[in-house]
Amino acid sequence: MCDCCKSGHDWMGHRAALILGGNIEKMVPKSIKTEKIREWSNEYRVIQPDAVRGMVASMMSGGQLQPVILQKQEDGYNIIDGTKRYRAALELGVEELEALVFEVDMAMAKAMIIHYNRYNSSLSMYEQGLIVSSLVREHKMGQKEVSRLLRQSHSWVCRRLAMIERLLPEVQDEIRMGSISVSHGRELVKLPRGNQRGALAAVVKEGLSSRECAIVVDRLLKSKDNQDTEYIYKHSREVIRAVVQKDKYYDSRLSDHGNKLLKAREILRLQVNIMSGILQSFQTQKLGAEENDILIPGLKELLSPMCRLLETIKQLKHYEG
Repeated sequence: MCDCCKSGHDWMGHRAALILGGNIEKMVPKSIKTEKIREWSNEYRVIQPDAVRGMVASMMSGGQLQPVILQKQEDGYNIIDGTKRYRAALELGVEELEALVFEVDMAMAKAMIIHYNRYNSSLSMYEQGLIVSSLVREHKMGQKEVSRLLRQSHSWVCRRLAMIERLLPEVQDEIRMGSISVSHGRELVKLPRGNQRGALAAVVKEGLSSRECAIVVDRLLKSKDNQDTEYIYKHSREVIRAVVQKDKYYDSRLSDHGNKLLKAREILRLQVNIMSGILQSFQTQKLGAEENDILIPGLKELLSPMCRLLETIKQLKHYEG
């Protein structure tokens, strides 16, 4: 230990600089039996089954391309990075994995999870937040200490800690179970905790995408009162449709079929006006005989469906001519 870092957290920061920014590439991988490896970092990761299946296919065709990163324990090894490779190895019956092994404490191991996923974007903001929260709560570290350990800005640490503190436990449970994505969580955290439960229920019930969730969240943030909020919860699809269509072709008083009819009517009205304007143009009068021979028969063919449309309209239940 150098003279400048005799105290606990200073020494931790010094070790972080050595390990997280040091000569890791010079280490030689070791063969470690799969049975001795544990998925210790599960509570900080959200592993999707599709990602594991992709890793299985990769390892079947090309073998293990990168070593897993392990923390040495008295009775085995904890995974710091490489959970998908480990799960794929179990599925393929691989008995040994190439690994880089570190003898570090738990706080450093958690910091290394973030380090090893710094550039490949495989660690979401939510997962980063779980690690930051753990360092603050379990290891009693201040935010500035966490910032130094992770080699990130203080604002980076604050944003991730705030996400975990503001997300309802129910929302976090749904993320871990895979019912909603981390992207959904990023949207729901924008809401006050009192609104998150209702919004979550709408997302799960309607199977909303993260983009649709963002629309619902935005509308909730702009809602005027509790009645408006409850309407958004219960009619999230209608709210989304109105925003996506953004237009005069939607009326909240109408059913889905009613809105289809409204949209078809307005589009037809627009096209009829366009056609009428073109037909009355002086340029239409200047068309030659050959062009008229091509166009006029098709225009005449429009008369029959237009007459049928008129008769159909007259037959509507409440039509008054």
